[in-house]
Amino acid sequence: AADEAATPPRGQGQTILVVDDEPSGRLVLRATLERAGYQVLPASNGREAIDVYKAQPQGSVAAVLIDMMMPVMGGLPAMHELVKINPGVRIIAASGIPDNEASAKAVGNQVRDFLVKPFSTEKLLRALGQVLAS
Repeated sequence: AADEAATPPRGQGQTILVVDDEPSGRLVLRATLERAGYQVLPASNGREAIDVYKAQPQGSVAAVLIDMMMPVMGGLPAMHELVKINPGVRIIAASGIPDNEASAKAVGNQVRDFLVKPFSTEKLLRALGQVLAS
């Protein structure tokens, strides 16, 4: 039982939109999430994330993991747009700046969690598991 409690939850094929301007960050997140049983849609900025999100069948993206600081369109304006598209969207915001949590949470209850970079695989998978269960 202790081993089960220590094991982060795994995905069951849910689609996660991963938005990060760092190619290496997207690559690591994609590999991590795919190994954990998720499907991943990558985007390199907020504008691209909105386009990718809109291109998916409604309700097919289980959650959005989005960096707060990006060129072209940052995480905050992108989160506002995603909420307009789907008021039920589930968002996990991430930033290397802990003070960005308040801004992210001000978007609304769609922002279900905030991860401070760098974060561990375990922390990511636990946050994602909790968000998807809510």
